[in-house]
Order: sequence, then C-alpha cells, then structure tokens
Amino acid sequence: MALIMHMKQLALGSTLRLAQSLWLTGMVSAGGILAQPIAFAQHSHGAQATTIAASPATRTSTAAQCKDTTLQCARAATPLFTQDGALWLAWAGGGAISIARSTDLGVSFEPRTEIAQHGAFLDTGPDARPQLVSDKQNNLIIAYGFFRDKNWNAQVNVSRSVDGGKNFSAPAPISQDPTSQRFPSLLTDPQGQIFASWIDKRLVAQANKSGKKQLGGSIAYAWSPDGAQTFSQESIAQASSCECCRIASALTPEGLPVILYRAIFEGSVRDHATQTFTTPTQPGPTRRVAVDAWATDSCPHHGPALAVSAAGVQHVAWFTQGSARTGSFYARSTDQGKTYSNPVAIGNPEAMPGRPYLLSTRSALWLTWKEFDGKRTAVFAQYSTDDGVQWSSPKMIAETVGYSDHPLLIQREGIAYLSWLTAAQGYRLLKLEVDSPKLALYQPGDWKKILTAGRGKPQIIHFWGFTCGPCLEELPHWGKFLKEFASVKTVFIEVDQVPLATAAQALAQAGLEHRDNRASAAVFDEYLRHEIDPKWQGELPITMLVSAKGEVRRIRGAVNFEQIRAWLQAQR
Repeated sequence: MALIMHMKQLALGSTLRLAQSLWLTGMVSAGGILAQPIAFAQHSHGAQATTIAASPATRTSTAAQCKDTTLQCARAATPLFTQDGALWLAWAGGGAISIARSTDLGVSFEPRTEIAQHGAFLDTGPDARPQLVSDKQNNLIIAYGFFRDKNWNAQVNVSRSVDGGKNFSAPAPISQDPTSQRFPSLLTDPQGQIFASWIDKRLVAQANKSGKKQLGGSIAYAWSPDGAQTFSQESIAQASSCECCRIASALTPEGLPVILYRAIFEGSVRDHATQTFTTPTQPGPTRRVAVDAWATDSCPHHGPALAVSAAGVQHVAWFTQGSARTGSFYARSTDQGKTYSNPVAIGNPEAMPGRPYLLSTRSALWLTWKEFDGKRTAVFAQYSTDDGVQWSSPKMIAETVGYSDHPLLIQREGIAYLSWLTAAQGYRLLKLEVDSPKLALYQPGDWKKILTAGRGKPQIIHFWGFTCGPCLEELPHWGKFLKEFASVKTVFIEVDQVPLATAAQALAQAGLEHRDNRASAAVFDEYLRHEIDPKWQGELPITMLVSAKGEVRRIRGAVNFEQIRAWLQAQR
C-alpha cells in the first residue's frame, strides 16, 4: 500500500488540494477471517451526491478540482445518530467544517450549517476528520483540527449546539497549550460527560527546546462535565506516540475509556498499544497489541479501530508495515486489554487492504475495510455473532472509482450501517444485516468433534426438545443469561424430530438465533445418547458444562443460572 507522508510544506492552497486528492491512494482495505455471507440494503445516495462524467479519469480530476463547501466537495464526513433517530453528518470541504441533518437515513439533507472556515489551513489529512457526538440533553458537540500558522502547528477547536443544531457556538480551543494538537477523538460516557483525547506536541516541544531531539507526539486527554463548554486540565496518557495517526477510543461496559493508538517504542518502532482507564482520570498501563516491529520515522497516516462489546471484550484492528507482519490485522482481548489474541490478517493482501473499522452491536460485531484493485475501490465487511471467535466470510458491499473517504460504521436501534462518502456516488448509508439463522444437523460422532473444537476454553452444551414443556419454558432464560456472557461458547441441540424451521423459530423467540444451534439428524436414541453419556436415559432438558480441560459436568432438568454464573467465573 502506498502511504503518503504528511505534507510539511505547502506553498499554495491549490497544492494542498491536489495533495489531498492524492491521499486517496492510501485508502484501501482488507479481507479474511471466517464463515457466511452478509445481507445488506442500501438506504441512500445523499441528495447532494455528485454526478460526474462517465470516465474514471474525469471523475477523479473533477473531485480534485472541487472547491466549494457542500457535501459533494467534502473530503471526510462523520455520521451520528441522535436520540430522536435523526442522522447528522459533519464534514470538511472547501476549507470549512459543516454539518447537516437528515430525517430519511441520508436520502436527503437539510441545508447545511457552517461551523468554521479555515481555507487551506483546515486539517483534512487522511486521518483528520471532524469528530461528532451528542450528550444526554441531545446537544451536539463537534471537534476538529486546523493549522494555525505556516509552520503547520495545529489546534483542536470545539463547538457545540444546544438548540438542535440550529446554531453553534464560536469554535474555541480544547487546550490553551501553545504547542500543536491534532486528531481529536470524542466519547460521551453514561453520565453524559465528554471525554476528549488527541495527539499533543508539548512534550516533544519541551524536549527539542532542551536540545534532546524527539520525534512523534503524546496522547493527551481531558473531560468536560458540561457538554464541552469547559474541559478539565488536560493530562498526558502516553508520552510517546506517532504524531500523524488518529486515535481510536471506546467505553468499557463500566463507562471507562479505552484508547488505542500507534505508540513509539524503543528503536523508533511504531506499533499499536492500548490503555484501559481504571478510573475516569487514571489511564491504565500501556499494553502492546502486537509486536509488528515497524521501525520508521515516517508518518503512516493510518490509524487503528477499536470496539468494546457489552461483554467487555476489546476488539482492535490496525495497519502495519513491520518486519514481523505487513498488512491489516484484527485481534481481541478478553482480559481488559492485558493480553491480545494472535493477529489475524484482514482481507486480500494483493488488494492493499486498509482503513479497517469496528462496531459492536447487541447482535453482532462488524468489521469493514477498503480494498483497491488498481482501478476501483471496494468496501468489504464481515461479522461475528460470538464476540470475534468466528467470523462470516468477507463480502463486498460497495465500490467506487475515484476519491472516497474511510468506511465508517454507526448503529441505530441496534442495527449497523456503513457510512461512506465517495466523489462518484456521493454520500451512502448502507444497512448491514446478518444472515437468517440456520440449524446445522447433529450427526453421530459430533459429540467428540464439539469437545475437540472447544478445548482450551469453557463451553456449555444444552440438549432440548420442542415437545418438552420445561425446555421451551427455559429457553428464553438462556437467551437472557447469555447476553451477559456473549463470548462463551455454547451449543444448543434440539433432539425431537420437528421441522428445522419450527426449532429455529423457537430459538429466535428466545434470543438464541445467533448461537451454535443444531438439530438431531436421526432419532435421538440410546446409540446417540451413549456416546455423550452412557448413563443418560433421555430426560430433558440436560446441560453439559465442559471445562477448559475437557471435564464434563452434567445438569439434569432446569439449571440454576446463578450456579452457571459461578462456574463460568471459576473458569477464568
């Protein structure tokens, strides 16, 4: 992948705009982790979408020349669903930060509101984009960066609206420090407080002033208790980070921030690291995601992605050109970021996979990225319904020719959407859906296969029947319980000879449709029961708790979920 180094010197505004168009070449993406296709539905091409001549070369040229402040000339657009279901889009284009509202899922937008105009000094690099969140009062908060002098020192400004987006406050700096700040990231915690983090240059400036040359920047953060009217005294979470890659941030189930960034390790190695806050004002230790060993003094301009599920599993995706691995990768942590799984490659390595993005909804974990075949840019997606253990097959969900923004993911009422801005098709909001659940057939010999596949981690195997009253009564309780333990491996096996659709419907009604569900392919007689438990006479329901060591504990009849919870906690 061609990564464009940060432009340190730009003599003319036209040169800046041309350089921005060339950043397209660094925006492409990734492909593979595991099993099933994706259903998707396109909800819109924005009303302000650009209509450009048929030739790909003409499209690219036209996009590069686009200079006005409308959405059709935007370089980066950030979406947000507010509590009333409206879609807001903040974008950078024509030197301005603008925002507009849509009540029809991006099919059309109301007239835009201009937040600020900075001309050629607006920060529109590949990883720079306006940040947009709302608080508990549905007030809108925007943060963005611009270059405040000809030495390209940057400043992060914040603006807010308390009247539903009709008016915005005059942009004000998030920090009073005179050195440079870039790449803000915003979160709203459960209490409505705003958490901001950004790349900060104060420590670098201090080191250089004392004669100790230092590259990179630092990770700074601050809190606002009043909807971004004021921010607390900023603090440094990490002293040494890449200065030109965005920060990814998310909240734990307890409402504490997690930040992911490209850190600088010894030997100028720029690998990714996370910090999970232990209190709102205390970042935890720096945890290296993977040893990629990318030793470079250049600017990758390629930040990471982060999502934290309701079960507290941390999911990360990133790009590297290290000596240990090259490409885009995914990993997960089940221990609050202390350790991460082995990196798994994303996408087709021959198609420059990049710009990965993650989103956790109540029904699935989503991963998107871009790929480029030399002519067209495509967005791919895949999903996991077991918190990143297994994945669907990658599927292309959109493509374009010419400039395109990063693919972003947002959710509304638990439904995931792809938000993608392109020069050729305009703004697009695509609904993402998992496949209809299917029941696999349980065959003789599958018991040993299930035990072997789950070895090394605890799993729950539950046998039930559609003609078993207690079984049907207990199923919804399993569905509710497993929302708390979404990442636990479970297998539900229906043993009665009923139509698969009937069993699938019962599982769906219980909230178990995305679990590993199976139905007996043959009469569940003593032969099948014997390979599971020689003493099993056929009573239902019956639950097998299998420890990480493969030890099986049998529970006849309805379970006590508090005992199941205690067993799972003891397995950690």
